[in-house]
Amino acid sequence: MNAERRTVGGARLAWRRLRAAPLSALAAIGEAAGLARRADRAIGRASAGCLFEQVEDVPRRRWAIVLGAFVFKDGTPSDVLADRLATALLLVQAQRVDRVLVSGGPGETSGMRRWLTERGVQDVAEDPGGVRTWATMTRAAEKFKIGEAVVCTQRFHLPRSLYLARSAGIDAVGLVADLRAYRGSLYNQSRERLARMRAWLDVAWARRGRASGAA
Repeated sequence: MNAERRTVGGARLAWRRLRAAPLSALAAIGEAAGLARRADRAIGRASAGCLFEQVEDVPRRRWAIVLGAFVFKDGTPSDVLADRLATALLLVQAQRVDRVLVSGGPGETSGMRRWLTERGVQDVAEDPGGVRTWATMTRAAEKFKIGEAVVCTQRFHLPRSLYLARSAGIDAVGLVADLRAYRGSLYNQSRERLARMRAWLDVAWARRGRASGAA
């Protein structure tokens, strides 16, 4: 199989479809409680005017942040992740960014870094502590001292990612990384509805914690 075109297999997709059902139910509860509406408004405000389709339109930033996704046992990234990495590579080649942070779980980032370095990107930082998007952004700001960045991920994920990045104090814009059609869209949509509500709560709790600490 071409290493550039590896998709998640049928068994994994079937499991994702099963997981999507309870996620949809939880999302419906959140919508009934008004949480989804508040989350959508906050995410929409934070990401407005910050999403770009073409590399040449992206304002220059020092860093690109690539969010992790599934990696095969041999270190080959899935299509979703390969496209995020390819988007960061385009930014480096166009001199829109100088450095790349690859962030994900412990089994993801080594393969992500290798993918980029094999294609000539030398200045790559690795964070295996980015197990969630909120963790990626807070660690990027606090541990790596990133103040501005281009976030590389798919369209469905990008508004929430920008909301979390900006809430963590990063002047972030996003480049859409959809370079092909992807399988598993039902699961992604169900998960994203719930993830948006969780993101809003994460930020609200963090702000409340800071306010309590300052009191």
